[in-house]
This record gives sequence, C-alpha cells and structure tokens, in this order.
Amino acid sequence: MKNKLLSFLFALLTLTITVTSATAQDLNLPASADQGFTSVSEAAKMAREIVEVAGLKANFKIAEARVPNAMAVVQAGKRYVLYNPAFISILTEATGTKWSAVSVLAHEIGHHLYSPSVNRGKSPMANELEADEFSGFVLRKMGASEEEASAAIMMLASVRASDTHPGRDDRILAISKGWRQTGSFQGNPNGVAMVTSSPRHPESETNTEGRMGVPEKNILAAISFDADPSTEYFLTSRLNVIKLKNNKVFIIGKLARSDSRNFPYIIRDESDTRVYVSPSGNLVNSKGAKVGKMSLRS
Repeated sequence: MKNKLLSFLFALLTLTITVTSATAQDLNLPASADQGFTSVSEAAKMAREIVEVAGLKANFKIAEARVPNAMAVVQAGKRYVLYNPAFISILTEATGTKWSAVSVLAHEIGHHLYSPSVNRGKSPMANELEADEFSGFVLRKMGASEEEASAAIMMLASVRASDTHPGRDDRILAISKGWRQTGSFQGNPNGVAMVTSSPRHPESETNTEGRMGVPEKNILAAISFDADPSTEYFLTSRLNVIKLKNNKVFIIGKLARSDSRNFPYIIRDESDTRVYVSPSGNLVNSKGAKVGKMSLRS
C-alpha cells in the first residue's frame, strides 16, 4: 500500500511555498477549483477576520488562481491575494491543522497592509519578515498556538535564504516574535485606515501533547529506532516526534524540510542533532548509517 504520509511530503515538495510578492500580468483570475478552502467566500471571510483582529481595513480582494501557492499581487491598479486551492488543500492535510492555511493567507495580507509596494517578485527581506511577524501576531489573536502559527513555514520554507526570502529559522523567529506581541501590531500600515473597534482576544488553549495524551487522529506515522526497539515513537500532525514511555509523552524532536533530494526531510532535536528521512521512510544519521524507520500507522 502506498504510504500516504510520504505522498503528502513529496506532493508538498512540488508545491514549495515562496509566498512572494509580484505584479500579475498574465494570471488567469479567477480559476475554478473545488479543493482547499470550501469556497472563495470562505477564504474571503477568513481574510476579513485576519484584518479585523489587526484593527485595520482591507485594501485587497481574495481570489482563486492558477498560481504555484499564494501571492500578493497588483493587477490593473487593484490589489489581490491569490491562492491555489489545491496547494492549500495539500498543505492543510499534511500539517494536520487549518492554521497552516490561515498563516499563508495572513502572510500575503501582511504584504498588502504593511509593504510600501508590491514589486515584481523582489520583495525585500525585511518585508518578508514583517509579513511573517504579522502572520504570527494575528494567528495568536485568532486562537492559534505558537506551534500552529509556524506549522506552514516549518513544513515548507527553505533552510537557506534565497535572493528574495530569509531562511526558515529567521522566518520562524519572526512568526514567534509576532505571536508574542500584545496590544497592536508594531508595524506601519500601508495607508490603511485603522478600525475603531477593539480586536478580539484568543481563547486560552491547552496543548494536549504531553499532558492528556495524544488523540489517535493526531498520529501521522509510527517511528522505530534500532537502538531503542521497545519504545514507541510517533510523528504527530503538528510534526512533533514524540516518545511514549511510562504513560508519559515526551516531545523529542521536530520534522522539517531539507534541501536534499535523497533525504527531503530531517528530524531535529533541541541540540540540533539530526536524523535524515529518505523517500522510503528510512532514518539515517549524519554518518550515513540507518538508525530507524518511519511508516504510516495502520
């Protein structure tokens, strides 16, 4: 049977998120699709909530389009946030949380609300980090945990910086910075009127991992380590690698994307010890020795 988990991972590799800013010239707008958000009206509703909790007014429209992932664009003098519904669908299912889709949308909205301009694919690094920070800020206010706010970037962003986008660690730090902000977002709105009503505050949440056990639906894959065959390890929908021992749950690492074709994903712990994941699910250490296996849990 084809491994569903690995199918998700490699589908996501073909839909690498660039969350870039660009001026649309030849985009087909809109494009019909039945995946991702239930409808464009649902995406628009989500966008309104993002803008509302930021205390601003929208200066853009939401539309489905044949784009690789998601974009903040200007076309004929009008601002749009475009998204590929198939990309959103795969991302949401792979990360196991709706907040991944919300964070992508919030990032692009941040470009329209805070970037001085939306250029042809050449948004400055500072603008990218500010959009990430804005995303973390609004997701906190909408009720997402810090981990949920960074789930999409953890899964999809490149480890190394490119000409237009910072590396994954810098982007996660920006999201975390935004998530930890209180009061109003510390940015300069791009000529967008402030809303006088106060934004809503998130409900308190309890992270069930490590406290009340892990629900079955949140287990994506089983992991076995050759050096510890009697202990159960799992990959959760939040991309945590957990260990179950003595009726307790321990988070021992995190699954993240790499730049290697042979080992497209890695597991890292707090000390940055790395285990590399092959397309077949084999786990290999830094010396190239096989140390375990990851497989879809039946």
